Amino acid sequence: MAGSLSHIHVLCDIMTSMSKKRLSRCCCRSGFQPRMRTGIAIVLCLFLPGLAACVDESKQPTRFITLADSFVTDAGLSAEHGLPVVVFVSQHGCRFCAALRKQVLLPMIRAGELADRAIFRELSLDAGFTVTDFDGNDIAGRNFADRYAAVVTPTLLFLDARGVEIADKIVGIGNIEFYSFYFNRALESARSELN
Repeated sequence: MAGSLSHIHVLCDIMTSMSKKRLSRCCCRSGFQPRMRTGIAIVLCLFLPGLAACVDESKQPTRFITLADSFVTDAGLSAEHGLPVVVFVSQHGCRFCAALRKQVLLPMIRAGELADRAIFRELSLDAGFTVTDFDGNDIAGRNFADRYAAVVTPTLLFLDARGVEIADKIVGIGNIEFYSFYFNRALESARSELN
């Protein structure tokens, strides 16, 4: 629904910025009678923003992958909710990371498949990216990944609230079509280790 919200805002912007002549052509192509054109434009411009305001975005699943910031905070969430911390190790310019993000991870996140199953974070190996580790120390993302021998991107790590690996990491992409199967299998293994 949050995706619909952005479409509603875009449609409102388009409708309010269209000239009367362009709007008229648009309505003619859609089969509306000439007298209805202005009325349709007014109704759309008046009611679509109201509809957009009615959508409660706080109840929508997260639409993106949260960058790792503080694993101390994530450890607290992990312990409180009994969820594993899944770390997506990536780097800028990694086309396999982009493919995994676009074809597997973001669709799962948007569908709400991970909301109650894991705390999901992205860790960048790029220079300048720092993170607070499970001990409260600020370190470079690359140094954090090195602790888990995650030197190839993409890699998925499955950790408990202490930062201990509780399922086999997934390194690289063997077959993107089966990746969600391998991911779900590793995630369920990690979840069973916590129980």
